[in-house]
Amino acid sequence: MNTSYRWDGCLRATTAKSLLIGATLFGAIGGAYAQGTVQLYGIVDDALTSVTNEGGSHIWSQTSGVGQSDRWGMRAVEPLDNGWQAIFRLENGFTLNDGRLSQGGLEFGRQAFVGLTSDRFGTLTFGRQYDFMTTNLTQFAAGTLTPSVFAFHLGDLDRLGAERLDNAVRYVTPGIGGFQFGALYSFGGQPGNFVADSAVAFGATYAQGPLKAGAAYIGLHNFTAAFGIGTTVLGTPLVGTGAQGLLSPFQVFDKLTVSGVGVGYQWGPAFLHGLFTLVDFSQNGASASLRTAEGGVKYSLTYALSLAGSYGYSKLGQAHWNQIVGGIDYSLSKRTDIYCNAVLLRASSGVQAQLFSLPASSSNSQTVVSIGMRHLF
Repeated sequence: MNTSYRWDGCLRATTAKSLLIGATLFGAIGGAYAQGTVQLYGIVDDALTSVTNEGGSHIWSQTSGVGQSDRWGMRAVEPLDNGWQAIFRLENGFTLNDGRLSQGGLEFGRQAFVGLTSDRFGTLTFGRQYDFMTTNLTQFAAGTLTPSVFAFHLGDLDRLGAERLDNAVRYVTPGIGGFQFGALYSFGGQPGNFVADSAVAFGATYAQGPLKAGAAYIGLHNFTAAFGIGTTVLGTPLVGTGAQGLLSPFQVFDKLTVSGVGVGYQWGPAFLHGLFTLVDFSQNGASASLRTAEGGVKYSLTYALSLAGSYGYSKLGQAHWNQIVGGIDYSLSKRTDIYCNAVLLRASSGVQAQLFSLPASSSNSQTVVSIGMRHLF
């Protein structure tokens, strides 16, 4: 099962008053004629983790959001005329062990958008949203299938670990013969400069029987790198030694372009998955590329018990990384599971290994082992 989306099936619906979204913005849709629903959902996840080398020390810690990030949210649907529906979603991220807000302290830092949807015409939304690297490709990534946040790739530069865009307008077509297509534009918000801090993204998915595939592209102007990867890129040091592997200070590139393709096939109890991503940095007329290829399998031994394993290889100039991921997950019920996983990263000589969301190692290797519990509501 794709754990990134399991909680959607576990939402607890409650009836609420009709949403007061102005249908006059889309006169062709007509007036509202029925009450909608508001759904409350969330995830609480906590784990004990052991890191072999965190700045030269072996660290034991209690870490929230290892299997999936802690969150709670609300989403709503209100039926309108002619097959249209008004929708919104507000989703908050937090850290379970200290109760703090995630995403830099934003109230609804994970998602915050409003829009319209139709089976015939597709979905148009406005607000803080995911780009297509997350929605189209995360389902094929080891970080989702193991599950372990540490299994996402270097610094999450390829945006598989759920990165968002502010001031975004996003459109996704209805299904067309198994295909869906999407486009997104994020306004930069700088007066007098239409391009600065803006982003444009495109995506496509295909699903037919046991086969699933996805592709995505995004170009971001004035990209700010927050997480370290243990090496230097275009003369800029990206070695994160702060909490959660953050850089101090954050580093800005003129442009970051990310693209990727992924595929998955359900073969009996085994889900086979493969993924390739390309990250291009641009700074002062120079460029560099980070390429990552990953493949693996998730195998369901029983309805409740599953095993997952994957291997990934990344290359940036002369530097390269090998990442091995393994995990076991056992469902106590439809909404509660326990898991144990391990992630090993080994970099080339002269590069500090740095798993995503961890401070850099003092050597070229780093391993993290986690034992945790997750509850969906």
